[in-house]
Amino acid sequence: MINKLCFISLLIGGIILASCSTKLDTIEIRQDTKTGQVILRSGRLELIVETKDGLNPGSLRDLKSGRIYADADYRWHGIDRPEIDQSPIISADGHSMTFIARTGFLLIEQTFAAPQPDVITEVVDIRNPFQSTVVMTDFACGFAKRLQEGSDWLPDVVNARFCDVPYRSHPETGELCEYSVQEMATKENWFSTVRSPMYDRIKSSIWGAEGWAWYMGGNALLISKYNQDEIEWSLLKVEPNLASEGTGTVLRFGGAGRWKLGDPESLSYLMPGTRFTAGTTRYQALDGDWPAAYTAYKSFSEEMGHRIPPDFDPPVHWNELYDNQLWWKGDNAVNRAKYYQLEDIEREAEKAKELGCQCLYLDPGWDTKFGSNIWADDRLGRQEDFVRWLKGKYGMSLALHTPLAPWSDIAGYPDEARRMDKNGRRLNELCCASSIYIKTKVERLRELCSKGAYFLMYDGSWFPGECWDKSHGHSIPLSHREHLGAILSIAQRVHAEYPLLMIEQHDPMTGPGTPRYTPTYFMHGKSGAFDELWGYEYMIDPMDDIITKRAFSLYYLNLAYSMPVYLHIDLRKDNDQALMFWWYASTCRHLGVGGKSRPPVWEAQKRAMKTYLENKRFFTQGIFYGLEETVHAHTLPDIRESVINVFNLEDKSIKKNIRFRLEEIGLGKGTPGQAIGEELSFNMNIPALGHQLLLVTAKPNESARISMVEMIQPD
Repeated sequence: MINKLCFISLLIGGIILASCSTKLDTIEIRQDTKTGQVILRSGRLELIVETKDGLNPGSLRDLKSGRIYADADYRWHGIDRPEIDQSPIISADGHSMTFIARTGFLLIEQTFAAPQPDVITEVVDIRNPFQSTVVMTDFACGFAKRLQEGSDWLPDVVNARFCDVPYRSHPETGELCEYSVQEMATKENWFSTVRSPMYDRIKSSIWGAEGWAWYMGGNALLISKYNQDEIEWSLLKVEPNLASEGTGTVLRFGGAGRWKLGDPESLSYLMPGTRFTAGTTRYQALDGDWPAAYTAYKSFSEEMGHRIPPDFDPPVHWNELYDNQLWWKGDNAVNRAKYYQLEDIEREAEKAKELGCQCLYLDPGWDTKFGSNIWADDRLGRQEDFVRWLKGKYGMSLALHTPLAPWSDIAGYPDEARRMDKNGRRLNELCCASSIYIKTKVERLRELCSKGAYFLMYDGSWFPGECWDKSHGHSIPLSHREHLGAILSIAQRVHAEYPLLMIEQHDPMTGPGTPRYTPTYFMHGKSGAFDELWGYEYMIDPMDDIITKRAFSLYYLNLAYSMPVYLHIDLRKDNDQALMFWWYASTCRHLGVGGKSRPPVWEAQKRAMKTYLENKRFFTQGIFYGLEETVHAHTLPDIRESVINVFNLEDKSIKKNIRFRLEEIGLGKGTPGQAIGEELSFNMNIPALGHQLLLVTAKPNESARISMVEMIQPD
């Protein structure tokens, strides 16, 4: 029996139809040769492209809800509207259509596809086949939605909301990153490239994110951008109407364009014979509000390979930095000799063992010079002996802080690896893309791995600025893209010899710091690339980061991604409820700690660590579900159990009731057809700035139940 029609091509009354349909969902392309309209329908999403007067994808709507997302001429900024001189190319399966057009010296190729019902993707490709360089700094393109007629807001946008995905909570401020069109039209956006005070923020009329949840009235459109080769974002911008449209404004969205420090760089200038292919913009129609968009985005990110590795089980780290006076007194040769000897590290290993940690992480101080990555035999003995001692006496592995070129002592590397200005003068900073730096760095990292290091932290990865040294092997001057490529290359070359090595990567344009410059997914999943993300520098004031909601960004990140996050925290900032410990255990799949607390807090943390280790698989491998910002579920479907962290961030005790359907935490059904139960409810008393850990069990043929795992009481 045939239940799927894969392709039909007919010409009836000027209509060309190419379709692929199933009983419930339809993907089809229709072309009206008389009007020049080409229509792509993907489930509930319908796109209409006008071609008679140039390339104009002017209509995008949700057939199920009736929501209209684009209803004005498609925007082509910086160029004239491309003129189409041939029929669209429709794929054999009827799932995609490509328009080839010309404008000035450029060829534009715009492809729309329907990879699945309710989803339409867009890719814009720009080619310069001529002999002159074309300046593209003003280029931007995208769909347009009418917002105003004159000064009056239109009713179908006045209550719309736009939610940043995955940073609904701003990592630097804790502010809610959710906006109305009125806000986007009247206030400026901002971004920063360092963890900076407000006066260092860079203002922008463009609103950028990895994705946007455009929602209103129980319906949402997820607009996301994905590009692993160039730095790109999903952009929104409120703009004046075209002269032909009268007074008022539109919202430009999707398409492509530059943001922040001029990225993607390749879009700035098109040299003769070159091309720029924008990353894929993905439009997905959904029932629900922003949470539905987050769920859909997470599903997509996992499809793209951004997920937890099988059997992920990283050891809990102890970071010696917090109690080691070197960092606080000043990292120099004198203080390294005074504060960073084997006996200093042994004291830290004793604390780590007492708490229950499984790995000793050495922050700045273990090498001969800051960032040299040459083991300091004179102070710590041979690395091989250190690793054997650490494993034999404490049962712990070794992790190392290995910052990259911009944050390294230049005396630790050949002079030729330093940056050069355009006048040929050496600068007091290393160039990450220098061939001699890469060779030296890779050799040293491989040696550290050969002698027992299992984990390396790629800190200090910011873009240092232009380099004009022709001997380095990069373009003149150094570009963002080559800096990023150098970091990737270092990871790949080390991973090639040590595939089990774990590499944590700070943001490769701004790290260390709270801001995220590149998209979260960027470079992750590429062969040999980094394994873990950094937890936004919440290592210094981790309790304050929770209370101010800065660390809520980790909650939302877990709703949108399954990638592992690594962070170490200062336990001395915690309270006797171990609230801080549990927050980061719940939001960072790879946990690091350090700093011995005062006795009541230390004892609470020891109990918390014991409970954590007993339930560690939930936190490292479990599927993360957010019932609310202070209620986090970690579910293991294979054993049909979930642990739920419940937090009280108020300065007084509270009575809290949590109610949820089992489907909300991934435990909705047992064996096929066997319902476990619709809803569970649990009442609890939580002390001020306290925490409670619950266990939900939903076994087949049994009644679902909630039980308390731990509630820490002060001594």
